Amino acid sequence: MKLKRQYYDITDVCFSHETKLENGVLYINKEDLKKEAAPLMKSIKSIDFEIVKPGENTRIIHLLDTLQPMYKLEGGVQYSGFFSNPETVGEGITNLLRGFTVMESAALPWDESSASSGLLYPRDAIMDMEGPIQEFTPFYKTVNFIILYELEEGKSSVEYDNEIRLIGIKISAYLAALTKEMEPDETEEFSIEETDESLPNVVLVWQCQNQGPYSNTYLYGLSIDNLVPTLLHPNEMLDGCVVSGNYVWPAFKVPTYLHVNHPILLELYRNHGKTLNFKGVIFCRSHNPSNWHKTRCANFNIKLAKYLKANGLIMAWEGGGNAAVDGMLTIQCAEQNGIKASTITFEFGGADGTEGILLVDDVPEADAVISGGSIEKHYTLPDVDRVVGGDVLRLNKESGGYFPPSNKSITFDTTTHLYLSGNQSAHGSLFAEEY
Repeated sequence: MKLKRQYYDITDVCFSHETKLENGVLYINKEDLKKEAAPLMKSIKSIDFEIVKPGENTRIIHLLDTLQPMYKLEGGVQYSGFFSNPETVGEGITNLLRGFTVMESAALPWDESSASSGLLYPRDAIMDMEGPIQEFTPFYKTVNFIILYELEEGKSSVEYDNEIRLIGIKISAYLAALTKEMEPDETEEFSIEETDESLPNVVLVWQCQNQGPYSNTYLYGLSIDNLVPTLLHPNEMLDGCVVSGNYVWPAFKVPTYLHVNHPILLELYRNHGKTLNFKGVIFCRSHNPSNWHKTRCANFNIKLAKYLKANGLIMAWEGGGNAAVDGMLTIQCAEQNGIKASTITFEFGGADGTEGILLVDDVPEADAVISGGSIEKHYTLPDVDRVVGGDVLRLNKESGGYFPPSNKSITFDTTTHLYLSGNQSAHGSLFAEEY
């Protein structure tokens, strides 16, 4: 597979009487986008839009997915399986709007019928464009176009979930399609066909959450709850074969943007043919329901790694404690089969990083662990000039709910509600170091 990505740099975005891309400025007519979304809206009462730019003293709340706007010029359809048959992507030409995202914001219901279980309800996700938590995401550097959803009452979590996702994909593709007749600012080609036999073979095991509505991941349009670990060409991920539907743990979720621009995957590509041969992505489900299922998954992962003649394996997972067990079993199985394994993970450890058990689970073979920092550090968010998404935060459902004003300073003793603060795709600058 050979994929050419064509990048179109977005330098500014503004609302206008027409939708067009001109000299790096994206002009957006709200009514054009509402017409695109209208046929999809049965559980969504209305949508509106906001623009948030780097350097603004702005907070975004009720944040759900973040999408990479892209358009397949040749070789299939972007985000295959949602508005098309699930045809394999990863070849041809794909146009991407660079420096620009499409975000989704909605106050999803907390009632029991709109959650997979007592723990798996949609928690409020908070992102600041400035201040102490800005670097928890890469999106403080991008122009962010936020879709604001007003929900019809009385619909199910599945209905809300599906429509929000489809509208987000539809709008992001519509905007990216403006590039169809334009020359790109930069192009980049991706192929792993040529290898150097003197270099070690390395695979990425990418393990994603799937536990029901609001906590699912989609592969070619279908949730991965019964997925047997499978082999993906990395170009498939670059074209959007994996889409996020995970809104329950803001700290740990991996938005679609980071599946499409996966930092570990891109780093392996940069080293392909230089220090290693990148042999592919083994894609699987985390949060398997029992040790039997976890062991089965780990063994499938390593069977595929051995088939690819892997010398090394990077284990990366989405989610918290349950997922760590899955990941550690894969590491153990790899090492026992002569494949060197490493991983990156957030850790526990209290406010100063030294308290308690740092990981929910570990195995003796896990001797190359990279820390993405503690999720139990305390953070005080300052007052902000502007909030996009709502007037109040929605916190602490377990104790009856707490709804402080969203523009005021607030202190958190963990980073659970801070968007992507414990994300394990290696996008961030937060880390811990042994000394």
